[in-house]
Amino acid sequence: MSRMLPATSTPVRVLALWWPGWSLIAAQEAAGAPADAPLAVVAKGIVLACSAAAAAEGVTEGLRIRHAQARCPDLQVLLHDPEVEQRAFEPVLRVIEQRAPLVQVIRPGLAAVRAVGIARFYGSEAAAADALAAAVQEEFDHDVRLAVADGLFTAEQSAYATTGEVPWLQVPPGGSTSFLAGLPVTVLSAAVDDARMPNMLRRMGIRHLGEFAALPRGDVHARFGATGLRAHQLACGEDAPAISPRSVPLDLDLRVVCDPPVGDVEQLVAQCTPAVDRLITALMEHALVCNQIRLTLHTEAGLVHERLWRHPWQFTGAELLDRVRWQLDEFSAETSERYDAVTLVTMAPESLESASHHAEGLWGDRPDEHVVRTVTQLQARLGHDAVLSVSVGGGRLLDERRVLRPWGEAIPTSAQRRTDQPWPGSLPGPAPSTVFAQARPAVVLDAEGAVVRVDRRGGLSMPPATLRLGDGPARRVTAWAGPWPIQQRWWRNPLNVNRFQMIDDHNEAWLLLAGGEHWWTEARYD
Repeated sequence: MSRMLPATSTPVRVLALWWPGWSLIAAQEAAGAPADAPLAVVAKGIVLACSAAAAAEGVTEGLRIRHAQARCPDLQVLLHDPEVEQRAFEPVLRVIEQRAPLVQVIRPGLAAVRAVGIARFYGSEAAAADALAAAVQEEFDHDVRLAVADGLFTAEQSAYATTGEVPWLQVPPGGSTSFLAGLPVTVLSAAVDDARMPNMLRRMGIRHLGEFAALPRGDVHARFGATGLRAHQLACGEDAPAISPRSVPLDLDLRVVCDPPVGDVEQLVAQCTPAVDRLITALMEHALVCNQIRLTLHTEAGLVHERLWRHPWQFTGAELLDRVRWQLDEFSAETSERYDAVTLVTMAPESLESASHHAEGLWGDRPDEHVVRTVTQLQARLGHDAVLSVSVGGGRLLDERRVLRPWGEAIPTSAQRRTDQPWPGSLPGPAPSTVFAQARPAVVLDAEGAVVRVDRRGGLSMPPATLRLGDGPARRVTAWAGPWPIQQRWWRNPLNVNRFQMIDDHNEAWLLLAGGEHWWTEARYD
C-alpha cells in the first residue's frame, strides 16, 4: 500500500473518488431491500451505517443494536460483510479503469488515481473529475464525491470534506499544509493504523494537525517512534511519492449468443459446451478454481432469469452445464407459460481462488466418491431442489436452526447462518434427533385431569401427570424437567413460551413448548 512507501517532500497529484455510506449501499443491494426502508449495517452489535429513514427515527452510527431497535422498531438489520462490499465495488472500478488507468482501491467505496495523466488528457483536473463522475453516475445512481490534492492522504481527507451540494474539491499544489492544519488529529488513526498516538496527542493538548506539524520532527520521532514520524510527515503534507494500482482481475465472463434462438434444453447445452470448455481451460491455465458463478438467461421476449450458483468444491464443465439445464427447467416452472427461446447465456465467475487452496489432502477432502456420484445422479433425475443437505444455523427454536440447501451448493457462511450471534434461550446440547417442521399440538394434564397451566415466569399450576400427543392415547409422564424460557421479538410478533422435557411410560422423551394452557411438541429424543 502506498501508506507504507517512503515519504517525499514532493508528492504527486492524486484524484480521490469517494462514495459515502458504501457499506450501506452494498448491504442494501445484496439484501434486495428498498433504499427508503429503515436499514442499519451492524458489526459486533454496533451500528456502522444507517439509512436516511433509520436516521429520521433517531438511529445513529455507533449505537448498539438494541438501542437502535428501541428507537426504530421496524429497523432492518444488515450484517457488515467486507466481501459483499468489495464485490459490489468491482463493477464501479471497471468503469473507472475504462477512463483512467492504474486505480488504487483504498477500501470499498474509496478509490484513487494519479491526476497528472488524466488531467493532461481531459484538459484539466476539474475536467477529468467531471468526466469520471459522469461516467460512474451514468452506470450507478450513487452519490459520488471527488477531490484532488497533493498526495493520497490529503486527497482522501479533502474528499471527506465535500458535501452533497459541493461534491468536488480541489486543493491547489502546495496547499496541503494549510488545508490539513484545521483537521483534528484523530484523522491520523486510520492513516497510521494506531489510535493510541492521536489520543495521546489530544491528552497533551494538541488537537489539530497544524499544531502537531509545528512540533520539531526530531522530538516527535524520539517520542512516538516510526509511527510518529510517519504521522508528522502526513500532517506536513509529505505523502508517498506514488500510489499502488491494483491488478486488474481476469475477465473470464462467458457469453453464448444463440442465433437463431434456442428453445430446446439439450440444444442449448450443446451450444454452451464449447464456451464452458474454454472457461475450464482458462481456469486451469491460471491455476484458479471457481466455486461460485452467476448464470443469466435472456429470452427472445426480453425476459431475464438470473441466479447465483454456489458449489462446495470447484465447478467442472459437466457441473456448469448441469446448472444451465437446471436453471432453464426452473425458469420454465416459474413462468405461467412455457419460456420462449433463449437468445443469450452469460456466466460470470463470482469467486475465483487459487487452485493451491483447494488441493486434495492425503486422505481426500470430499465425501466418499460413491456417495457423491449417487446423490448427484439422484439430483439430476429429481431436480436441483429435490435433494437437500442440512447445516446448523442460529436461532432459538429448533426448526429455525435447520438451514437446508440443495445438494452441491456451498454451505452459507457463519455470518449468513447467524451462528456467531448470541441466542439466549436456545437449547443446549445434546440436540433431539427428530425435529418437527412445525410444532405439533399436545395436551398435558395433572393428576386430577385438569390442564396444566404455565405462567409467564414458567411456574406450573400442578406437576404434569399425563401427556397426549395429537389424537393419540394418553401417556403417563414418568419424569419431566423445566422450564427454560424463550422470549424474543418483544417489539413484533412476540414469543414468550417455556421449554419442558418429558419422558412418558413408553420410554420416549419429548421436548415441549408451553404458554398458558397451550402445549406443543417441538422435537423427540430417539
